[in-house]
This record gives sequence, C-alpha cells and structure tokens, in this order.
Amino acid sequence: MVSAKNAMFMFTIIAPFAICFGTVYRVGDASGWHPMFDYQKWASSKKFCVADTIRFEYNAIFHNVKEVTEPNYRACNATNPIATYYTGNDSFTLKQPGHRYFLCGFPNHCKYGQKVDIYVHEVSSPSPAPANSLPLPPSPAAENPATSSVRTNSASSIHISIVQIAIKSVAMVVLAYFV
Repeated sequence: MVSAKNAMFMFTIIAPFAICFGTVYRVGDASGWHPMFDYQKWASSKKFCVADTIRFEYNAIFHNVKEVTEPNYRACNATNPIATYYTGNDSFTLKQPGHRYFLCGFPNHCKYGQKVDIYVHEVSSPSPAPANSLPLPPSPAAENPATSSVRTNSASSIHISIVQIAIKSVAMVVLAYFV
C-alpha cells in the first residue's frame, strides 16, 4: 500500500510530465509548400490540436505564406492579409481551436492550389502523431519565423524529442518504484 506521503511525492514528480507537448507538422509533408498540391487532402488527413505546430517550408524567392480571413481564403484574395511571412521556414503554434487560413500571395499560386485551411480541434490530450512524426515540444521561437529552428531529419519530416522520452522514462521508473 502506498502512503499518502508517497502518493503526494509521486504526483509531484509525475504531474509536470503529463503536459501535452503537441506535434510539429510540415505543411505538405515531403512536398513542402508550392502550387499544384492538394493541401486540403493533406490537411483532412491530420487532426490538428491546440499546442501543435505547423511549419511551412518553401523557396522564399517564389513563394510566401499569408494568413487570411475565410472570405479572402475562398476568393484567393491576398491583398489584405492578417499577416505575411516570407522566410521560407515559417512555423506557427496553434493556440486556440477553430480555422486558420493560409495561402501563397504570389500571382495565381492560390488559384493553382497553394492554400490550406487548418482546422484546430479543442482537445486537451495529445494529438495523434502522424505516421511520419513523433511529438516535439513547441519552441518559444516557433512564433517568430526569423528565429525559428525546428529539429528535423533532412531525409523526412520525422521529429524526435529526446528530452520528452527521457522524462517519460524517469516518470515510469519513479511510478514503478513506488507501486
């Protein structure tokens, strides 16, 4: 039997590690951000949740990312964006549920499919990781495209958080010791 003191100690040790770290999604997976890709099909195969991060990778000479309103998204109107990004490696942490609309502001790129509607679910548990990624804690730089640095494997969009794995392992050992 676990004493109240030991139970409180276990809770104190394990509770901080139960935080949802979110998943990093590369928009378009290996294809990246460019026209002539079905981003709606891509987005519909994912379940985006609060705390997840979406990352746009593209050639900044030929593309950009503009966040727009729903009417502007539907009309492919990039003239009055909410925000414009142009670094070629732009990341956004999804902080609240609902739709976020993105498109490329270069002429005709949106009309050729370079736009995506990201629906963010209101879920407090970790979102399911896509087949080609593992959870990664969002970095404080994720909102600032100029300083964004997301660890990636150059061959694919596999993301690994050694720290998260180590923390969960320690939590399991502590739990096993006291039970």
